[in-house]
Amino acid sequence: MKKFILTLFLIISNLFSFDSNIQGSYAIGIFHENGTGENIQHKKITQDDYNGICFSKIVIFGNISNNSKIEVKIGNSLGYIQNQIPIYNKNKIKIGTEITFIHYNVDKGYFEIKIDNKLYDSKVFIK
Repeated sequence: MKKFILTLFLIISNLFSFDSNIQGSYAIGIFHENGTGENIQHKKITQDDYNGICFSKIVIFGNISNNSKIEVKIGNSLGYIQNQIPIYNKNKIKIGTEITFIHYNVDKGYFEIKIDNKLYDSKVFIK
């Protein structure tokens, strides 16, 4: 009877778990409304001031589930998803996703990427 209960518990727990296999997520760019911007991959602070409305791009390596909560913030400004583009390797296997966000009322602050409340990147300061 104990084996039956243990087996039943393992089956039920696997049914309700979701597959989110994320290796990493990184901020790659920030842009003004007119399309000018900069690559922020290896920077600590941006060159331009991004006040008001701006766009940001991140990349997520790995598989994200449809239930994953992706939260991108610049200071107190929460980003809203505008576009998603899958990333494939040379063998046509999907390895990640590039996501574009729009931010309203941006003021200075750190660029933060959280997926399912786990912090992945927060090292760039946006002026």
